[in-house]
Amino acid sequence: MVTFVYILIFISLSIFMSVLDSVVYKQSFIQSVIQLMSFEVGTRRTIVVMSGLLGLICSITTDYHLHKNKAKQKENQSEGHQ
Repeated sequence: MVTFVYILIFISLSIFMSVLDSVVYKQSFIQSVIQLMSFEVGTRRTIVVMSGLLGLICSITTDYHLHKNKAKQKENQSEGHQ
């Protein structure tokens, strides 16, 4: 669930930034999306992209640990009732 919310927020912010860029710079929405998603080495955008990927990895590991703990709790409950 954490990963789903992370991806939802990422997509929402990307769409919002693309709309904002298309209005401010008077260019098409598609051009804004392409410019937003382009990856140029040596720019601050690289730092932002790497931070975003790190956040995605963290959310996936959090989801994995939550799922693992939930499964362990179910297993402990089933053993306690027997």
